[in-house]
Amino acid sequence: MSLLTDADLVKILKKEEEGATDENLIIFPFSNDSLTPIGYDLRVGGIVATSDTIGRKKLVEGDSFTISSGATALVTTLENIVMPKNRLLSGLIESKVTKVSKGLSHISTTVDPDWKGNLLIAIHNHSNEKFKLTYGESFCTIIFIKNLSASNKPCEKQPGRLDVFIDKFEQEAAKAAKKRAIKEFAPPVIVLAFSSFGYFLFQNTVGFAASVAIGVAISQYVSAKLSQ
Repeated sequence: MSLLTDADLVKILKKEEEGATDENLIIFPFSNDSLTPIGYDLRVGGIVATSDTIGRKKLVEGDSFTISSGATALVTTLENIVMPKNRLLSGLIESKVTKVSKGLSHISTTVDPDWKGNLLIAIHNHSNEKFKLTYGESFCTIIFIKNLSASNKPCEKQPGRLDVFIDKFEQEAAKAAKKRAIKEFAPPVIVLAFSSFGYFLFQNTVGFAASVAIGVAISQYVSAKLSQ
């Protein structure tokens, strides 16, 4: 098992599937600027989804998107990766120091020997500021490793599944947003309801104060339950 350098990669790289042999690694669209001494910098592609917004966003040249503080994003890569058909190559996706140092989460995931298609990368913003990424901007690096022997078991991860993952991510994000909204508005509504009811029944008396206290207690209980 060995790590492929840029010198190794240029020997097996092709920019399209036509005419490729079993030994060829295909990356398209390919950019010479993305080739590093020990890998290739992957760029932001055309579809992203973030946990703090509902719905995916489609990007084109010149577009950008932001990841809010504490939010997670699923980012498709601009590049299609077609691993060699002989299954003697695997991939490892790592973070770029320039991104991690600004607050993005560390990335470490694998690419199976028989992978073919765009990749879906999850990143989280740990910083207190919004993080902006632009279509075509490099945001992680794929490193290629030569396997000791060809793999036998198929990865069973087809490119079409990217939409499935994004759909599930969007559903969970929508549920989380709804829960946050309920958590934010339910407690004051409860307190207001008990206060109004108490004032209607007891006017400005001890009974009114007790109603307010009960409303506060119930709102705190509801808030605690929603936080679980």
